[in-house]
Amino acid sequence: MSNFAVYHTLLMAAACLLAACGTHPKKNIQQTLAVSRSDPVTRFSQSSFPRYQGTDFLSFEELKTLVTTPQPGGELESKVARLLNRPIISNEAYYQGKRPSRLQNPQQGDFLRVATWNVEKSLRMREVTQALSSQAGFESLINLNASPKGSAAYDELMRERDRLASADVLILQEMDIGISRSGYRDVTRDLAQALGMNYVYAPQQLEIDPVLLGLEDISDGRGGKVRHQPDQARYKGVFGLAVLSRYPIKQAQCFQLRAQPYDWHAGEKASTALAEDARRLATEFVFENQIMREMKVGGRIFFRVDLEVPGLPGNTLTIINNHLEIKARPRDREAQMAEILSYIRDIPHTVVMAGDHNTAHEDLSPTSVTRIFSRTSTNPETWLGVSMNLLMAAPIALNSGRVLLNTAKNFHSPMALHIPVILPNKTRGLFNRVEEFRFADGGRFDLRGDKERSINRSNAKLANSNEKAIKGQTPTFSVQRPIGPIGRSRLDWMFVKAPPSAQTEGSGYRLAPHFGETLTGIVQGLTVRLSDHSPCVLDIPITEPPGI
Repeated sequence: MSNFAVYHTLLMAAACLLAACGTHPKKNIQQTLAVSRSDPVTRFSQSSFPRYQGTDFLSFEELKTLVTTPQPGGELESKVARLLNRPIISNEAYYQGKRPSRLQNPQQGDFLRVATWNVEKSLRMREVTQALSSQAGFESLINLNASPKGSAAYDELMRERDRLASADVLILQEMDIGISRSGYRDVTRDLAQALGMNYVYAPQQLEIDPVLLGLEDISDGRGGKVRHQPDQARYKGVFGLAVLSRYPIKQAQCFQLRAQPYDWHAGEKASTALAEDARRLATEFVFENQIMREMKVGGRIFFRVDLEVPGLPGNTLTIINNHLEIKARPRDREAQMAEILSYIRDIPHTVVMAGDHNTAHEDLSPTSVTRIFSRTSTNPETWLGVSMNLLMAAPIALNSGRVLLNTAKNFHSPMALHIPVILPNKTRGLFNRVEEFRFADGGRFDLRGDKERSINRSNAKLANSNEKAIKGQTPTFSVQRPIGPIGRSRLDWMFVKAPPSAQTEGSGYRLAPHFGETLTGIVQGLTVRLSDHSPCVLDIPITEPPGI
């Protein structure tokens, strides 16, 4: 093996990493600008919708019981099951007279706008609500040192805000009810009321960490100890997903998935091993991101919402809100996706499946030396590297280059080529599941990329629905202090299915995704960090787009 070949391999890897820093210019922004709205939609296929469906929250004492007994049996366990399998539904906005109107422009005609956003444990929901409900409120959050009023950067931030705030449907993850970190608020209800939207909330887990419940001391950062004192009357401890809609809600469904690769009670309760402590310390030191214990009851869920949208086949738009497991291997998330797809096969109308799919290449659950060994000893890629290193010195350099090249190949590219053992991409299986999936009516998720219909004129796969970067897709997640492209990932995705009957032999673009965009400025350009995720948004033309 020549030195030239080794250097060439390393140079290719470095080039891929540098490319990950770049994005294409958004040359199709004009096609997303709404120039008008239709008259309010007033005719619906049914005369009434569920006005309000609530739930029965646990008392503080019942939550404390779950700390030591996550499966308590009897009435308490039944109560937990009812809470985690029953959505909260509110069409109060509809019954108050709020009616949707269609966004319009010459390129798309009448169109729907759908957005997804993981709002990071609802920590900044006051500011999120302020930003989306008031243009002046958003302007007050802009970092004027970086984006002075009147500058192109300032105008771009306002454009991003307008695109997000005008969404007909908001698909949200990590929404709290009654947790101290978010002021004990019902953040979904508060946001929906501020925006005049209907909403559905799906409880996913109950936050019962002893620190949150005031049962354990924590470090005060100065060598002492302090104990949190929660408001027991207001503490509900509910963590979940939400869908907000300008259109009325017909029905909703949520339940715990069978595929639960991580136990958020036992896994978090166990003492962390030395290897895990080292990983958490390194993450905090390098990226300023703390990894804290999070004891919970419950796991990842299936969450479906059917909206009444006149003009669509069956007058229905189905939303599937996903938040796949982060503390799991890629193949575990693939199993969760396979389960979700099995539940939606018979849906005959338009579907938007979106959310935080946590498409990381590694397992972020607590680790140990024993666990590392058990995982790597059964990994053929590990033994390929060991064999090459044992044979001779030159392959050591080649093996190092192979690892670096594969890391660069997969960087920000969950859909990168998968070559088993040699250059694997462990996340590709999930996307293969989505791409190969067929609904009972023959429909499929639209993964097309067209220069005329993507935000930055890319014809790469998925570019119409998920913004393409020079290398892979534009990241949606960032740690507190990324180092160039390091510390950023593409975790959030949007997939759209149009019924075959809505398109001409599958070649049309009615109800297809258009101009998918990652709104990074809303997170990076303000004086406060609203979330560690950026919102994603796309448009869906109601008819065949007249001007594209």
